[in-house]
Amino acid sequence: MWFLIGAGAIGAGLLLALRELLPWMEANRTGRIRTRGDRAQTVLRDEDPERFKALLKKRFNAAGPGALFVIGGVVWLAWNLLGLLMMAAA
Repeated sequence: MWFLIGAGAIGAGLLLALRELLPWMEANRTGRIRTRGDRAQTVLRDEDPERFKALLKKRFNAAGPGALFVIGGVVWLAWNLLGLLMMAAA
C-alpha cells in the first residue's frame, strides 16, 4: 500500500517536469519562447538573444523540482519493493 506514494510522486514529478521541459524543448527547436503571465509575450532568439537565453534558463531550472519528485518517487518505490521482497523471503 505504501508503494502507491512512490508511484504518485513519480506521476506528479513527471507532470511538473514535463510542464516546463516541453516548452523548453520547443523553444530550443523553433527559436521562440513565450513568457508566463497574464499577457504572455513571444521572445525571438534572433531579435533578443540575451532575454531569450535568460528565459530558456529559467524554464529549464523550473523543471528541477519535478525531477526531484521523480527521483524521490523512484527511491521510495524501490525501497518499498525491496522491503516487500525481504518480507516475502523471510
